[in-house]
Amino acid sequence: MKTPRIAITKQDRKAQVLQAVQAIQRGDPAVLPTETVYGFAMRPDLPLAVERVQTLKGRALDKVFTFHIADKKDADALVATADPRVQRLVARYWPGPLTLVLPAHGGGDKGVRLPANDFTRDVIRATGPLWMTSVNRSGEPPLCDPRDIEAQFGSELALLCDDGVSPLGNASTVVRCNGPDLEILREGILSTREVLQTAALQIVFVCTGNTCRSPMAEALARRDLAALLKTTPDRLSARGILFQSVGTGTIDGLAASEGSMLAMHELGIDLGEHQSRAATRELLQRADHIVVLAASHQRAVRSMLPEAAAKTMLLAPSGADIADPFGGDLADYRRARDQIAKAVAARCAEWQTLFAKA
Repeated sequence: MKTPRIAITKQDRKAQVLQAVQAIQRGDPAVLPTETVYGFAMRPDLPLAVERVQTLKGRALDKVFTFHIADKKDADALVATADPRVQRLVARYWPGPLTLVLPAHGGGDKGVRLPANDFTRDVIRATGPLWMTSVNRSGEPPLCDPRDIEAQFGSELALLCDDGVSPLGNASTVVRCNGPDLEILREGILSTREVLQTAALQIVFVCTGNTCRSPMAEALARRDLAALLKTTPDRLSARGILFQSVGTGTIDGLAASEGSMLAMHELGIDLGEHQSRAATRELLQRADHIVVLAASHQRAVRSMLPEAAAKTMLLAPSGADIADPFGGDLADYRRARDQIAKAVAARCAEWQTLFAKA
């Protein structure tokens, strides 16, 4: 049998939203669109509605669903959102294909998502936050096409709100932030790399060629801060901080200089995978803090992006330049390395306060 269906239109939006709201308030099985996949919608406080959806999916009764909200501010009533990593993710991806699992008020955690479908958000504004879960039988792929939903579920549904094929056609990425490290529980359309980079506070080191001084500063900062946090350098972005390095007078893709690699190898640090990156306005705009190795780099940054002056500082707390070892012998690289290491050590306690503590 056919599924009762609304073909969503702008002209009839109010009446269509009301029809969807009434079905959900009754506890009837209703399907709403999102930008990722279609979802069963239910009020969390209607046990019969929840049981009906669990029966449709063939899903274990002890599993919980994700809260879908209409506006960013609605999350505050459900979960703790003060973590800077969460705030960066929300600012970048909501509304959109990101589900956040966050500490719930009263203990435990809850999954929360702000979908990027105007019709569905209008429905949620009228009902309050809804539980939603993908339309599919348990263990099968989520459904994105109303025709497939009707073919599989037919008259089992009370209402199907048809907004065409889901634009993204892929499940949301699910990220838990309820501890020292961000955890990617499910990689959807947003990759792990994208999420971690977006969530992290970004500190960018700047020198001239990005082959000598700034790569050493980046690597030493990773090592020292990771040691302070009792983690590993590769986990720093999950903690909420990302170190990068660029050059004001370079091209992309150059290896670290031989002298830098040798000097850092003596400390057990491998620069073999480093590739230079040219400083750009866009990269400097994204940076939260810009750390330059010499006053000339400070001038170059300000020339490229005048508004970056307030977030730019010299690495050495004394304000002294770190001399460029390029073209010198290994002793010159060791001298630069040791100056950078001393300056980084002095800055690390300051950087430790910049990101979320669990």
